[in-house]
Amino acid sequence: MNSERDAGPTIGPYRVVVATGFGVFLSALDSSIVNVSLWTMATGFKVGMDAIQWVIIAYLLILTSLMPLAGKVGDRHGKTKVFKSGVGLFTFGSLACALSPTLEVLVASRVFQALGASMMTANGLALITYFTTPETRGRAMGLNSIILAAALGLGPVLGGVLTQYFGWESIFLVNIPAGIIGFATVAWLIPETSPVHEAKFDTVGAIMFFVWLFSLVYAVSVATKTHVLVLGISAAVCVVSFVGLLVREKRFVSAIIPTKVLADRRISVSLASALLSFMAVIPVSFLMPFYLQEAMGFTQSMTGFFLVIHPLVLSVTGPLAGLISERVHARLQTVAGLVIQLAGLMSLSFALPNLLFMAVSIAVMSFGLSIFTVANGNFVMTSAPRDYMGVISALTNISRTTGFSVATALATSVFGLFFGTLYGGGSQQYFWAYTEAVQYTIWFFCVFALVACVISAFRGLSPAEGKREAAEKPPIPLVPA
Repeated sequence: MNSERDAGPTIGPYRVVVATGFGVFLSALDSSIVNVSLWTMATGFKVGMDAIQWVIIAYLLILTSLMPLAGKVGDRHGKTKVFKSGVGLFTFGSLACALSPTLEVLVASRVFQALGASMMTANGLALITYFTTPETRGRAMGLNSIILAAALGLGPVLGGVLTQYFGWESIFLVNIPAGIIGFATVAWLIPETSPVHEAKFDTVGAIMFFVWLFSLVYAVSVATKTHVLVLGISAAVCVVSFVGLLVREKRFVSAIIPTKVLADRRISVSLASALLSFMAVIPVSFLMPFYLQEAMGFTQSMTGFFLVIHPLVLSVTGPLAGLISERVHARLQTVAGLVIQLAGLMSLSFALPNLLFMAVSIAVMSFGLSIFTVANGNFVMTSAPRDYMGVISALTNISRTTGFSVATALATSVFGLFFGTLYGGGSQQYFWAYTEAVQYTIWFFCVFALVACVISAFRGLSPAEGKREAAEKPPIPLVPA
């Protein structure tokens, strides 16, 4: 059964990665550009971190909520067709963002932009898995991580320069030519995939999932700023929608989040550890741009050049991590990566505000994240039943975006709580209060990396690893009667 699941039409790892790479590039470039520009947007719209965070959170909420449905659509109507449509929608959404005159319109445009991104993201890994073999999949994942890291690396630099000299609107305009080229490339290089099965869409499940995630993020974002009644209502809605979602998904034949597949420890542990690992990255990806520009006085371009360390290390180590994942058990590689990530985060908390030590710490954290992410992604897709590859691909990305959205709201609340306690007035005291608040927030998020490390040790072996381990065992000698 495993061989049938792993086998499939192949067009070569390089061709499929080049084609899907434009979609990966678009999504990654957009996220890294926006993060660097958040402080400038907040200044221009005259709002604080608690308001501007919704430029990120609104995008992630829609992206995360629609990815399971987009994965199902890809399974039912063809992954290539859905991926192409996503590229087109994302490109149009980028134009709407660039033309937004107010924060409210920008957030609404980000919601529309996320519609297209969900279609690309949910089917990107599935296309790579569909058109590659287990022997070349690790290499393809490594190449995919290069494109991802290259976009993430270009994003801070390009975003900083564009924002400083042309305004924040320009960061969305750069998506348009890439989107046009990406649409044409997918249409040219990737054949259409056949529908795997006919199934009803779990629309109600998708709505319940959105309600659960939105209420969770909202409750976290207002935990330290709102009336206890509002917080209580949000928490109650979160709990009720989550329980209702679990009950429905167990009974629904074509569940948007298949609990039967998630019962496989290999898949559930992989998704949970990915969620926690990406939550631990938020102090660097979300808080650090604010710290560099607001506390340390960096310009937008200076901030971009400093933050390029993170994606640059991901880019350099991605191919190495892919090759290692083809030879080393995922359990060992993922745990090692998470330990390194945790060490980098702890080091970063003590490095503030020394720029050299901060750079080294971010590099160490990024190296660990790369080692973990490639091995974890390869492992979960190899372990996924072929009929559910689109859904599992979507769930893999959901782990990342759920982690980012919840952690962004959590980081804003935790940082605000620490800063409000530490700051007593005065410019000098402002800097050190800001520094200590970031430091304590990093410590808080180290807990997530630690928990991810612990649970990742219990993931088991993928089908390919099980075969390899069985082949390496010496035969049991027969004892003559």
